[in-house]
Formats: sequence, C-alpha cells, structure tokens
Amino acid sequence: AKDRKTFTDEIAHLRGQVATQKDQLASSLKEKEEAASQRDVLSGEKAALEEMVEGLQIEVGASYDSGFQFALEQLKIVFPDLDESKLDELDALNKIVDGRLVPFSSDAA
Repeated sequence: AKDRKTFTDEIAHLRGQVATQKDQLASSLKEKEEAASQRDVLSGEKAALEEMVEGLQIEVGASYDSGFQFALEQLKIVFPDLDESKLDELDALNKIVDGRLVPFSSDAA
C-alpha cells in the first residue's frame, strides 16, 4: 500500500512536470513565431530602406551632375569667347593630377 502511494505520488509529480514542460514548450514556440514574424517585418523594412538609399544615391549623383552642367553654362555666359570644344572636355568626375585633367578611375582613388 505504501509502494502504491509512492508510485501514485510519483506519477502525479511527473504529470505536473510534463504539464510544466508543455507550457514552457508552448511559450517557446510562441516566442519563436513572434521572432520569425518580427524578422519578416524587419526584412521588409530593410529592403525598403535599401531601395530608398539606392534611389537617393542616384538622385544625389544626378543633382551633382546637374550642378556641374549649370556651372558650365555659367562659364559660357561669363566667358562667351571660351572655346566650346575645351568646355566639352570637362566632366564632373575628372580629377586634376599634376596640373592636368584626367578621367576618374576607381583604382586610382
């Protein structure tokens, strides 16, 4: 009878542990699902931000080139006798090396 009581108590104790483990597992699975959902949301936001950055980079480049072209137009007005073919050699990306204009190259940067 005592052994039966011990086994019954042990079974009740183990059932309690199983219930606790099930609750912890359910909680962990819920946290995992929430983390996966948050990851998906953040991945979408990251993609949108990367697209925005790319668009802004293009916009900045276009604005830079537009400003350079505007400066060339001002030169033509202020110095009407300038040789237009020389102005055509100018480029927003040229560099000055040893007193000469040279085309930009990324490996020389």
